[in-house]
Amino acid sequence: MKKLFLLSFVLLFLISCENDFNESNFKRFYIEGNIENVYNNYKVFLKIQESNTIISLDTTSINNGKFIFSGSIDRPAVYGIYIDSLQDVIGLFMENDSIIIDVDPKSLSNSKISGSTLNKEYLDFLLQSNQIVSKMNVLFPIFQKARSENNVEKLKEINKKMQDINSEKTQFALKYAKSHSDSYIAAFALQSVLKDHTIPKDTIANIYNNFSKYVKKGDFAIETLLFIEGSNELNNNSN
Repeated sequence: MKKLFLLSFVLLFLISCENDFNESNFKRFYIEGNIENVYNNYKVFLKIQESNTIISLDTTSINNGKFIFSGSIDRPAVYGIYIDSLQDVIGLFMENDSIIIDVDPKSLSNSKISGSTLNKEYLDFLLQSNQIVSKMNVLFPIFQKARSENNVEKLKEINKKMQDINSEKTQFALKYAKSHSDSYIAAFALQSVLKDHTIPKDTIANIYNNFSKYVKKGDFAIETLLFIEGSNELNNNSN
């Protein structure tokens, strides 16, 4: 009987350890960057933006055409990788996952990133959003010409088209946030439109309320909640 009790206790202990091991605080991120050997010994920085301030979290150096960052984070967020003397930044929506980066030294933002499903979602969202914004590119030379000629009617027409493009971008973000309620990118999308005063606060609140508990733990969702609560407080004070 004692042996049976001891065996049961050991099994329960092992199951408990396995469950603990599977918790997120035991998971780690691993970032491996590959670049030409000519950049050996260049310093590489892993940074994050908090309260409009860029904070450096870790520093390493390129060795044999490679640099590595590893560690653990408690929730996904947008991070930036900077390489000394090179222009631009490698943007990552990072969680505790493995990420491989084929660095483009001529334009860090064009580096190829693979291995992270979350970051792929992030890049896909940015690509679709930027495709909408790019429609403005053809309007800029027309706008400049109309302004130089003081063509008021033409300027009004172009301004209306720009507003329509901005509205399309906003609606895309709202639709994405609504249809991806279990993704951190949805919270990022919703947070990106908070400054658009044409969006009813109830619309933002309804989309936020449908987010999963997992998504609501992230910084972008928390910022959105503070925005909603702040708006409600202003409304209550005005009544």
